[in-house]
Amino acid sequence: MSVIFSILILLVAIALVISILLQSGRGGGLAGAFGGSFGASSVFGGHAAGDFLTKVTGGLAIAFVVLVILINVMSSRTTSTRPTSIIPDEAGKEMPAAPPSGGGMPSTPPPGGGGGMPQGVPVGGE
Repeated sequence: MSVIFSILILLVAIALVISILLQSGRGGGLAGAFGGSFGASSVFGGHAAGDFLTKVTGGLAIAFVVLVILINVMSSRTTSTRPTSIIPDEAGKEMPAAPPSGGGMPSTPPPGGGGGMPQGVPVGGE
């Protein structure tokens, strides 16, 4: 059922885009781009074309919103299990034992001062 509504939403969206593009606004829109006898004004008439396209656009916009809300309501009703958080489950678990003190690192520095640099290596590339 949701596939049918998805297809309907797609068709309504395409029709809505086309009806918006056909309207002549300040810039003339695509309705004036056809020109001559193929223009929207010759098909729908002079002023009636704007009124007709405005009503079609409004109807398609309302249909689009209604279909989107309907598919949202349908999808929320078909979901029987709600998503749950894992935080309460993880909070109830016991923490693993701490690693031995020192974390396996020797507690005394290595012989020779051990600043992390090998002895006899010049600093600064000299």
